Amino acid sequence: MSGDYYSILEVWPTASVEEIKRNYFRLAKLYHPDAAGDTVENRERFKTINEAYGVLSDPQKRVAYDETLRKNKASKDGGAIQESDRRSASLSFQQAKDAMRGGRFDKAALLFKSASKYDPTNPAYFSWYGFCLGMLNTKLHEARDACRKAIQMEYYNADYHANLGFVYIKAGLKQIAIKHFKEALKWDPANPIASKYVSLSGEDVKKEIGPIDKLFAGVKGILSRG
Repeated sequence: MSGDYYSILEVWPTASVEEIKRNYFRLAKLYHPDAAGDTVENRERFKTINEAYGVLSDPQKRVAYDETLRKNKASKDGGAIQESDRRSASLSFQQAKDAMRGGRFDKAALLFKSASKYDPTNPAYFSWYGFCLGMLNTKLHEARDACRKAIQMEYYNADYHANLGFVYIKAGLKQIAIKHFKEALKWDPANPIASKYVSLSGEDVKKEIGPIDKLFAGVKGILSRG
């Protein structure tokens, strides 16, 4: 499972020991194979949750882990990816955003996917790729996995939770969608996609999926920030 230990336990790097402990017990209970289902994915996630807690609950191990994170970030920032690939990814990303603004979600999806191949360390490329597949109402399992990957890489980003919620809406999984919209609003109370859907009832959410113009008015605001 990708993502740092803080993201795995769904806490900020500045979280207190009590916050870490509280979230650990919540997630361990939620993803224990006896509760979530005895699958390879759930067993691996449960194992990783315990691994993360084992490190972050120990003061000395946590200090050492924080130092490792700092060094890894410095290494990535220093050019672990070829600069030419990074530029290609950035260009594809800008072109994808332009395509989205023009309503060309098919083109945008291809460009976001291309960007993620050039630079697989940027969670935005995966999240917006999943969002575009949702807008196209196609490959929703792939859309879900792309959005999940972005969240695992950067749990604290409201847009990524909102995008995953939107994919679940398109898949007809409204209760799971609302959960992610609410999570998005924890990080950004003004998130346009989450704000639009979280206050609606289950039946209303289904009715409000279209037209695209209403939803995308908020998305354009997000795109203008990136």
